Amino acid sequence: MAKRNKPKVVPMESPESYIRHRARSLPIAECWVSENWESKGLAYIYVARKHKSGNLTVGGYLVDLHCFGLKDTMYFFNINPKEFKEILDIINEDFLMEKVEYVLAHNIIYAGIEYADDLGFKPAKEFRLTHYILEEDNEDIEMLDIECGYNGKPFLDVTMEEDPVKAAKLISILEKKVGKGNFYTNVDLPEDFLDDEFDDEFDDEFDDEFDEEFLSELLLNTKTFQFKIKLRNVTNPMVWRRILVPSFLTFTDFHYALQIAFGWENAHLFQFSPKGYGSSPIIKNIDEYDEGDRRNKYMESDETRLFDIFVKEKQKFVYIYDFGDDWTHEITLEKIHPEITIVPLVKKGQGQSPPEDCGGPWGFQTFKEAISDRKHPEHKHYKEWFGVNRFDADAFDLNKVNEALSKFIKQLE
Repeated sequence: MAKRNKPKVVPMESPESYIRHRARSLPIAECWVSENWESKGLAYIYVARKHKSGNLTVGGYLVDLHCFGLKDTMYFFNINPKEFKEILDIINEDFLMEKVEYVLAHNIIYAGIEYADDLGFKPAKEFRLTHYILEEDNEDIEMLDIECGYNGKPFLDVTMEEDPVKAAKLISILEKKVGKGNFYTNVDLPEDFLDDEFDDEFDDEFDDEFDEEFLSELLLNTKTFQFKIKLRNVTNPMVWRRILVPSFLTFTDFHYALQIAFGWENAHLFQFSPKGYGSSPIIKNIDEYDEGDRRNKYMESDETRLFDIFVKEKQKFVYIYDFGDDWTHEITLEKIHPEITIVPLVKKGQGQSPPEDCGGPWGFQTFKEAISDRKHPEHKHYKEWFGVNRFDADAFDLNKVNEALSKFIKQLE
C-alpha cells in the first residue's frame, strides 16, 4: 500500500508577527485625533488599516506633546468596523474625536517622540510593535510644524503618574537634563494654564501624596530582594537569572526589569500569580474588562509593590509572559538583604532567551534544531522568519544586561 504524505502543518501566524511583517501592506482606512490636542498638549490618536475582509487592524497612541512624547500605545488586531466604532464611542465620552488625514496623525506622534527624546524620555515599549501600523518616518511623509512644550519649556504633568516615587524620579531626570527652573510642573504653571478650581484641587492632592512622611515610610519598608528566576520547560541549556531589586518596585516595574534581564522585547501581555494559571491573586495591568473581578481575582500591577507580596525567603511565585507562547518563569526569593538598592542588578545567569513568537518551549526546540542545520527542512523558513543565520543558546552577556539595567530609572516613565 502506498504511503500517503502527511500534510505539512503551517504554524498559525501570531497577531504580533502579522503586524511586524504585513501591516504596512494594508491600506490606511481612517485616522482619528482628539479635538483640542493643540491647546491641551495631549493627543489620543487611532490609525486604522483595512484588511481585504473589511476588518481593521488599529494602532492607538497617547501622545504627550508637553514632555513625555509617546506615553502609551496599543493595538487592536483584525477587528470589525463595529468594534472599532464602539472603541471610539468609549473614548468620545471623555475626549471628542475627529477624523483627520494620516499625515497629521503621523506628525503629531513623531514630533512628540523627537521632543521627548531630547529630554531623555523614550517612547512606550509597545511602540516597538505598533510603529509598524504607521508608515515609515521618512521623507515621503510631508513634515508639518507641530508645537511641543508649553511656552518654550517642557511641562511635566505629574497627575499622569499615579506613583509619587516615579513622579519624583521623573522630576529628577528633567532637572539633570534641562536644569531647575527650566520646566513647568502642575504646581508652578502660569496662572492662565489651569482654572483656579482645578489648580487648588491638585495642590491639595499633591500635598497629600508627595510629602516627606510618605517617602520616609516607603524607604523604611525598603530592602533588597535577591530573586532567582528560571524559564520553565527550556533546557540544553537552562535559562535563568539571579537578580537584585529594590523591594519597593511595583510589579509593573519588576516586569520591565525582567524583560531587560531576559532580553525579551516587551511586546506581549504578562501576569504574576502564586502558581501560574488557575491560582490567585493574579497581578496584572487591569483594563476595563477586568474591573468586575478586580477585588476577588486581580490586583493592579501598577499599584502592588514587591514588599506587599514577598515577605519571607524561599517564597515562590510565577511570572508568565506572552499568553500565546506561554513563557513561564519560576520566581524564588532567595535572600532578603537589609541594605537598600535603587537600580536592579543581575548577579549571575545562564542561557539566551528564546526569540519572540517562536512558538513556546517546544517551538523553541524546533527552532534551535532547524536554525543550526542547513539541511533541516525548516531551516530556510526559520532563517527568513527570524532574520538570523545562527542562534547561540549559551550566549549570555552579564555586562550588557547590567548596562541596560543601569538605565532602568529612565525606563520607568
